Amino acid sequence: MCGILLSGIVGALALRILGASTESPLAPSSLLVALVAVSLTTISTYLVLQYFSRTEIKNQRSTQTTELNTSIRVPTITIKRVAKNIAIGVVGFLIVWPLVQVTSLFGGAIQFYFTDVQAPTVGHQFLETILEQGNNPITWGLIFTIVILGPLAEEIIWRGAIQQGLKQIGMPRAGAILVTAVMFALFHWDAVPKLGHAAAIPALAVFGIALGFLMERTGRLLGSFIAHALFNCANIFLFSMLPQ
Repeated sequence: MCGILLSGIVGALALRILGASTESPLAPSSLLVALVAVSLTTISTYLVLQYFSRTEIKNQRSTQTTELNTSIRVPTITIKRVAKNIAIGVVGFLIVWPLVQVTSLFGGAIQFYFTDVQAPTVGHQFLETILEQGNNPITWGLIFTIVILGPLAEEIIWRGAIQQGLKQIGMPRAGAILVTAVMFALFHWDAVPKLGHAAAIPALAVFGIALGFLMERTGRLLGSFIAHALFNCANIFLFSMLPQ
């Protein structure tokens, strides 16, 4: 878990040092390189830790008594289990999508009521970059990263490391889900336009709660990853429909 957190922290600091924010956005090519590097670092760390964890369990099974061996089992991956987790992720996305949109509209309405300022239509720096780029290899690289690599890396860090870590130090499951969701939303603060925080941050918190619930429901990251990937894909599709 520490390795996953460290890789995520290093990646976040790298993006911050490079200037990935709405105030001073990176050039599209630099943004793509940074996102891919951060995501692959996190995913690689997770895979290495998973490998050593499984190896350690197998070694314990081979050296301990038969009675103890029956209680130590290496989780097996089956097609049925994978299909079930994918289905749960899809259903989870379909349920949470309208809740996120309602939360965003409600936050934007409150902002408009008190300030007479409407929240921006595009609520994330990366979406703005994609819209501005048009159809080119960098755009497709960003889309792949935002839909696949980014959600996988984020789920490893937030639901895989932080949420489970909070439970390990004694926090109740519901509390771990809520705290992780709030941290997840606030982490995106700099990627949201200045006038879009009231709409985007609460919506992301609701989304984070749903992802945390999916992780606890399935015991695997696949369900929350599928929902996260579909969420990002849906946002890209909708914003691509906006007039240039």
